[in-house]
Parts: sequence; C-alpha cells; structure tokens
Amino acid sequence: MSGTIPVVARVATGTKARLAALIAAEKAKRSALVPAALPLGLDAAQRAEARTRARERLEKLRTRGELLDTVDAALARGVRLELAARGWDHAWPPVPASAPSSGRWPGSREAGWAETVSARLPGALVGRVQAACWHASADAITELRAWRELHPGRLADPGLVATYERLAAGVTTPGAIWRAALQRVLPPA
Repeated sequence: MSGTIPVVARVATGTKARLAALIAAEKAKRSALVPAALPLGLDAAQRAEARTRARERLEKLRTRGELLDTVDAALARGVRLELAARGWDHAWPPVPASAPSSGRWPGSREAGWAETVSARLPGALVGRVQAACWHASADAITELRAWRELHPGRLADPGLVATYERLAAGVTTPGAIWRAALQRVLPPA
C-alpha cells in the first residue's frame, strides 16, 4: 500500500488533551530546528530551495520519530513502537478477503471510548497493522464466528457471555493498536 490512509482511534477521556500537549511541545522543538524566516538576500529560486530542504529535513525527523509535531507523526511513531514491542514489526501474509478492512472486528470492544483521534498513516503501516491483527487473532475470530452461528442473538444469556468474552479476549483489533500506540508516545497522565 502506498500513500496515506485515514484511521480513527477511539480513546479514553483526556487522551486528546495529552496529545495536544505533546504536539505543542514538539512544535516548540521544531521552531528551534528550523528558523521561521529565511536569510535575507535570497532570490525566489533560492527561497524555494531553502523551503524544500527545510520540509525534507522535518519529514526525515518525523519519519525517524525524532519530531512528533503532528498527530500523524505521533501516532505513526507509536504504532512502530507498539509493533516492535509485540514482535509484529515484520512482513505478514496478505489478509484474506474475509477479514474486516474497516469497521468493527469480531470480538471488538470499541464501545465506551469517549474521544476520537484521527490521523493519516502510511498505507504500508496501516496494512501491517491490519495483517498483524488478523493473523494474530485468526483462530479466535474463527471460533467467535462459529460461536455466533451457534448462538445467534444470545449474547444476553449470562451462561454464554463468559465463553464469548474468553474468545473475544483473543482478538487484537487495529483500534487496540492505535490506543496502545498513543500511550507509547504520550506523557504520563
């Protein structure tokens, strides 16, 4: 996958404020790295070249995780750290067509998060997260789907809820990765 893909992380209350504080601090750091004004006496071509070099430098810093002055950069850095921590930072087989590409995953516990954080992440990174989540959760997802076939509409039955919860606990969703990624880069609450 190339380009960027929009993602939405459903997060706990207070996460957006912590993220805003991080980005503000990183923007202050950015202003120390790149001067706001160009040197006097440059012609138009030289000014354009200087701006291009500055943008390229900032993008390299963001890609390396050394500058997290945007939501996109902060979440991407956190995702890379989270994948590495899980041992998931490697190539994965393709995701089968039956896998969810967006929306709720089987066993998803996406309800109850008070805030959302939106970002645009590199397509290859989003693809890796989806593949890692799918392949790490495939057995639990298969069991959950079979359970739902046997027990349609029976999630309210207390005797069956424990089994469903056990199976659902074996599913790692992309949303769980986005939340964990943010926790890796945010200052403590």
